[in-house]
Amino acid sequence: MRTRATLLLMIFTGVLMAQETITLFECHDKAIENAPRLKDREIIRQIGDLKIDQAGTNWYPSLDLNGRLSYQSDVVTVTLANSDIPVKFPEVPHDQYGVNVDISQALYDGGVTKQLKNYEQAATAADIQQVEVDLYGLKGKVNQYYFTILALQENMKNLVVHLENLEARHKVVQLAVENGAMLESDLKVIKVEMLKVRQSMLEVEARKNSFLEALNIICGVQFDLEAELEKPIFGEVGGEEVTRPEYRLFDLKDASMEAGKELISKKRMPVLYAFGQTGYGKPGYNMMSDKWDYYYMVGAGLRWNIWDWNSTSRDRQVIEHQQHILQNQRSAFDKELESQRVQEEAKIDQYMKSMQLEEEVLELQKEISEHAALRLENGTITATDYITELNKESIARINLAMHEVNLMKSIANYLNIQGNL
Repeated sequence: MRTRATLLLMIFTGVLMAQETITLFECHDKAIENAPRLKDREIIRQIGDLKIDQAGTNWYPSLDLNGRLSYQSDVVTVTLANSDIPVKFPEVPHDQYGVNVDISQALYDGGVTKQLKNYEQAATAADIQQVEVDLYGLKGKVNQYYFTILALQENMKNLVVHLENLEARHKVVQLAVENGAMLESDLKVIKVEMLKVRQSMLEVEARKNSFLEALNIICGVQFDLEAELEKPIFGEVGGEEVTRPEYRLFDLKDASMEAGKELISKKRMPVLYAFGQTGYGKPGYNMMSDKWDYYYMVGAGLRWNIWDWNSTSRDRQVIEHQQHILQNQRSAFDKELESQRVQEEAKIDQYMKSMQLEEEVLELQKEISEHAALRLENGTITATDYITELNKESIARINLAMHEVNLMKSIANYLNIQGNL
């Protein structure tokens, strides 16, 4: 009978010599490695590099090719009041043609290009950190599946123990029935209870497999359905420094906004540039000529927006308001983490105290069940009475196992809240 129970344990929980084992931290790593968002980090870096390179082109000379073709109904004419003077001025042509090449080179931009690069670097760092926040959130999802599977796994082990006890009593009662010392109905009561336990084992196994498949999808691997989940071991909780990635994200977003304000200020600075033009047309720079001619011009210019109707000031105010919103979001996040932390601390304390009581209950109930088994063998109680006590033992064992799993889950949640998982 003991051999049959062992076989059931092998079938339902996969306790084999080469059985695969899974750890919580392994699942965390696999989930992050399999996350589509992981690839976004490199893409965001590439986008940031392109934007920084684009900002650097502000120092490159601009080169434009222009063409013109026009006809004027009236042109400038020059005549003398004294018609006796034999001087004839050339007539400005009504049609004009030209092809020009315009060149412009920034000499001083008030630090706009340098600050634009700083802004793009800060914005890129914030975007990459947002990916880290999203990836860290996967750990919470993994925890949900992992500890659900672990609870079902422990439930299965308890059902196996329960079935072993029933099979042991079934053997004794069967011999007693064959010897006429007990009634056939007692044997049937135990058989019915054994069938109920097997049915429960099938249900638990099906639920465990479904959650394991979901875990497989998140982790991007195919864990064996017979895999054994290890119970994670954590250190003491409490007093750890909060290292959630969201806090670095808040800091980087604020730095990006500060860089944006500085960029707005730089845009008010004067800009010095050199320019040049060369071309071929009719007429050239000599408007009185009706011949095709080459021409060129070089020079320097200054551009300074001395009054922008407070546009810069309003832009800065917008960013400052956004910074206030960011500070409010950080404060709200602080309160949410503190609320979650307090709840998990209360759960941890509750589960630890409950486990101490459950251990005592289980030890006492095991003694009661063993005594009931002896009384059943002696024929002083019925099989129904024995099963009642055995079920109490099974419930106590399950309660203890569930409190243990819940304790580990709460500790994992606490560490996750702190950012130390």
